[in-house]
Amino acid sequence: MSMDLLTASGLLSIIGFCFGLFTIGIIFAIMKRTKSAIRQGFGFLLIGMVAFVLLETFKIFELFLILPQTIAPELFTIIFIFFLVIGLYKLKTLIKSLSDFGQAFLITSKDKYESKLVDLVKNIRGICYLTLEEPYEKMVDVFDLYGIDTSGFQFLDASGGECNAKNCVTVKNNPSDIKGSLDRILKEKDIKCVIVDNVSAVKNIEKFEMPLFIQDTASLIKSNGAQGFFIGKIEYLDKQTINDISMLMDRVLGDEKW
Repeated sequence: MSMDLLTASGLLSIIGFCFGLFTIGIIFAIMKRTKSAIRQGFGFLLIGMVAFVLLETFKIFELFLILPQTIAPELFTIIFIFFLVIGLYKLKTLIKSLSDFGQAFLITSKDKYESKLVDLVKNIRGICYLTLEEPYEKMVDVFDLYGIDTSGFQFLDASGGECNAKNCVTVKNNPSDIKGSLDRILKEKDIKCVIVDNVSAVKNIEKFEMPLFIQDTASLIKSNGAQGFFIGKIEYLDKQTINDISMLMDRVLGDEKW
């Protein structure tokens, strides 16, 4: 090996060693500020980067004849790649799960309400539909009009009427009964998605209490491993309420301006 090549290899190993130490510091700082589920993924990355630093250390020692050549660099290369792949996979899986269970606020107008609703439900399975304004029969008729089969839906009807269908449960329209019934359904059935239609129709609460009710309901849905969509009709919500609810959600959908 020529002197120039030796110097270049040594320089790259030193740069790699410094980069590894810097990355270890960043990962460790992130781990201290994250929850246990995310920390596990970064833990694997941390082990991988430690292996990378040791790899570069042995390469430096061998290049400058401090240590004889061994299989240590190859061994640490394997360890580095192994833990890097596992760490990235863990983080990818976690991020996907957080995305899947995210809670969304769908803002629509009365004119676009039905089309937005149909677009939302047509590709989703395992739906629990909490209707707060229109009765169960009216919602089934709307979906039938667009060719959507609701026999697989689980309805919670809090509109004030009575529903006698097998896939519908009548619920009193107040925060306590709504959350209690929803929690039971989520634990008893294989629900993947909860649609709350619509947030302004919740009764027995003051307007300023609505964001808190939505926050509690969203936490309940997420804790049961489901995704939530909270529908809001812009004609019935003021700007401050929309802003307050939006801050509590993972996503805000809809192109209406407020």
